[in-house]
Amino acid sequence: MMKKIIKFIILISIILIPNIVFAEDVNSILLIVDELSIETIEELYLEQYSIGFVNLKTRPPYSEEGLFLSINTGRKLSIKNFGKKDKKIDYLSDILKKENVSYIGEGKGNLIIGNREGIVDYSEDSIIYSLNWLVEKTDNLLNKSDVLVLEYDLKQGHNRIEILNQYLNHYKNEQIIVLPKAVATEDKYLLNKYLVPIIHINKGNHGLLTSSSTKREGFIALEDISAQIKETYGYKKKIDIGKPFKSIESDNPKKEIEDIYKKNMNLLIAAYLFHGLIYFVQVLLGVWILKAKKIEKWLYTIYSFVSTNIFTSLLLGLFEFHKNIFIYLIINLLISYLITRLIIKRKLDLVKLISIFTYALVVFGTCLYPKMIYNSYIGFNNLVYGARYYGLNNGIMGVLLVTSILSFFSITKSIESDNLKRFIGLFIFIINMITLSTYFGANTGGFITSVVLFGLMIYRLFFSNKEIRRYLFLFFLIGIFIFSLNIIFDDFTGENTHAFGFFYRLKENGISELISLASFKAKELFKLTILPPFSIVLIFQAIILNKLRRIIRDTKEIKEEAMIIFITSLVGFALNDTGVITLIYMIHYLVLDIISNRLKIE
Repeated sequence: MMKKIIKFIILISIILIPNIVFAEDVNSILLIVDELSIETIEELYLEQYSIGFVNLKTRPPYSEEGLFLSINTGRKLSIKNFGKKDKKIDYLSDILKKENVSYIGEGKGNLIIGNREGIVDYSEDSIIYSLNWLVEKTDNLLNKSDVLVLEYDLKQGHNRIEILNQYLNHYKNEQIIVLPKAVATEDKYLLNKYLVPIIHINKGNHGLLTSSSTKREGFIALEDISAQIKETYGYKKKIDIGKPFKSIESDNPKKEIEDIYKKNMNLLIAAYLFHGLIYFVQVLLGVWILKAKKIEKWLYTIYSFVSTNIFTSLLLGLFEFHKNIFIYLIINLLISYLITRLIIKRKLDLVKLISIFTYALVVFGTCLYPKMIYNSYIGFNNLVYGARYYGLNNGIMGVLLVTSILSFFSITKSIESDNLKRFIGLFIFIINMITLSTYFGANTGGFITSVVLFGLMIYRLFFSNKEIRRYLFLFFLIGIFIFSLNIIFDDFTGENTHAFGFFYRLKENGISELISLASFKAKELFKLTILPPFSIVLIFQAIILNKLRRIIRDTKEIKEEAMIIFITSLVGFALNDTGVITLIYMIHYLVLDIISNRLKIE
């Protein structure tokens, strides 16, 4: 009987007494080094660790202070925010009042952990590169606080890697995050200015880092560091931009992270080359039309080739040829050439075939096999630039929408039944919205653009003989309803994407959150639009369309297509910070359709 009473008391105690009573104290050390190459990690001889990449890019102008403030607050800031006491921004020290925070170092690393006044609870504003000294000071500060930032220069002295190795092994039972504040010299290629490795030591985890912010193996976002610390001490909120770390088990994370880095750099090179080729062909066509006022067959073949190459890029995304950049380029160009030659030689409808198959691959890849999208240069998210980690970028978003329009008109061209046309239209343009929704493509600007396109097609299919002004408000309400469904579904599935998090922050911080986001995106859009090569391509696209305006005006089907593509592309342009890329790719396909029809007429 006594044993039963004791068991009952223990059970009640477990239920009623807060878990924190039984929880072991957690110490966190955020170790900031001057630089950390992938090769240097090998020299640390760590037994259990997780490794990934993080992008250090913050809001311009870029600075060390901006980086440290961004880590602290969990949102990208710049040096302009330094010293501002914005009450709507949470600082780690203000959040961790109960746990206390401390700092060791001679730099500005205290900004990572300080409160909104830049003050830490305890600090040692000097450093001696001796294991005994570091352990003594660390133990002393961790007795007073739970979170410590240690600023450590690896490259400025002898034996510092060895000392760091001993230090990390001494505190291997604590949570440790090792983050460089700049790209290592040996990793600083022309294309990589911000991507650095990050190490996380915690409870024996051994593998690749990831998070819900990136949804990519081997990558976390800068904002995730703050979220991880908040999560450790139970302060994570839905309004936080970052998400806590996750570890994917791996027997050899060092080798895997090297492979990931190599493949991404190869894809980055391919993306620059092929995007550049597409832009060059736009300019070439514009110059030729200005001079010759006629489109030669060889020029049409080149234009068709680069359009086919987008399809080929998606097709090759099923494989991993990009492990070797030279093999990838050869296979890509060869397949694109053979497909283009076959279609033109057999006088097949190139626009119809390329549009339908490209559209089908984008939908298939986005909904069923995202790796195919990420392994293509058109769907590649520039992780070095750090603007987007998952979902559809604004280039492939434009390709999806314009190929859906061209596919619809190509398929329904010979169909007499209006009901069948309506069914096909509803099917295609609903698929667009599903593909760009938060659950799949996760492109909010693209989703809104697809809703606008859906409204345009609904009007064309059901109300084309009626005055549109009567139905504008109805279309607006339908659009709001569809967008709301998208957000509700996001909440229901627990994805909590950036769009969903934005609505939480909007609710918490008010209209200033919207103004801040809109202002930043508008500046980015303006900057990209006026800078080469985008500004040059847009000028020549305008020249091409002006020279081809007669065929647009005189061909009913092309006129209708062009109007829908123009409106959709301008909406996509306005709603996205890189919307200029959406505009360029949508106009690229429109021009392909126009010159293809012109050659048929001639």
